[in-house]
Amino acid sequence: MNDNDEAKPDDDAFPRDDALSWSIRMRGDVSESLQEEFEQWLAASPGHRQAYNRYSRVIAQAEILKSSAQPSELTETKPVARPRIRWLMVGAAAAAVIVFAITIRAGGTPIPATGVVQSAYAAEPLVTDRGEIRSFKLADGSMATLDSDTKVEVSISHNTRYVRVAQGRARVKVVSDVRPFRVEAGQGFVTTNEGVIDVMISGDRQVVVELFSGKADLASASRAADAAPRSLRTGTALVYNFDDQQIHSAPRSSFNSANWPSGWAEHRSIPLSQLVSEANRYASVPIVLDDPKIGNRNVSGRFKISDTEMFLKRIADLFDLTIHERLDGTYLRSK
Repeated sequence: MNDNDEAKPDDDAFPRDDALSWSIRMRGDVSESLQEEFEQWLAASPGHRQAYNRYSRVIAQAEILKSSAQPSELTETKPVARPRIRWLMVGAAAAAVIVFAITIRAGGTPIPATGVVQSAYAAEPLVTDRGEIRSFKLADGSMATLDSDTKVEVSISHNTRYVRVAQGRARVKVVSDVRPFRVEAGQGFVTTNEGVIDVMISGDRQVVVELFSGKADLASASRAADAAPRSLRTGTALVYNFDDQQIHSAPRSSFNSANWPSGWAEHRSIPLSQLVSEANRYASVPIVLDDPKIGNRNVSGRFKISDTEMFLKRIADLFDLTIHERLDGTYLRSK
């Protein structure tokens, strides 16, 4: 290679993270705007499609080999759930406890018949069922705690750390490392090197991001976005639309969200209807206030919302209500 070759820009050069990110994002729910952005990214360079296809094959190969009993570097800790709760599906359970080491870079020992070497971690889905709260130790030492009915995809390599929240809510305690840690949800992502971050996707497709410690920035995952990253402040949550390519975040109250990994909610004053809505994240059938007027009454205190039976009894005692079990829900009625 001569000096001119060294100075020549490489049109096909791009961060490997882009191809990996797209390989993961396109495995979940794909909106029309996301599909359009993906096709634009593919068309930008022939190398993009090559890299995307290669990562996709690698991830697919890893999923095929998940059933092999290998020592796991991703461990599950501190389940908070009722005994009858089980994993959403057997495949997700296996994925949650087995990390298959792969990479597309040179060096290491190839996987038989693939030429792919084992030195980075493939995208692994972590899944909780309704009513479960579980914590997982990631390969880099960070901790991910998943709330009820949550799906998160993880990819750890020697130079990147990546988590995508596909649904639900997750808290990530990021250990200090020179590798940036990227937490993505919808069209936005948070980047930090150390800290504690909450990311929640609400039922109306709003993403709520909250920083509890450390330093972090929120930016758009879209190449079309021109806004500069926004610094997160501890104690203040930011919210944006899941599908918006331009991230327009706005402050939002954290609603005492610090304690959710323990299954408890503590409020100085909250309408009963809102508290019931929080408890419904964990209930196997909906909790319904038979009279909407009851929901307007305020309540304060500490409630174990992850334990539906305990919660129902507490609310019934506080407001002198009766509990009626039906196939379509559990109804709270005035006596």
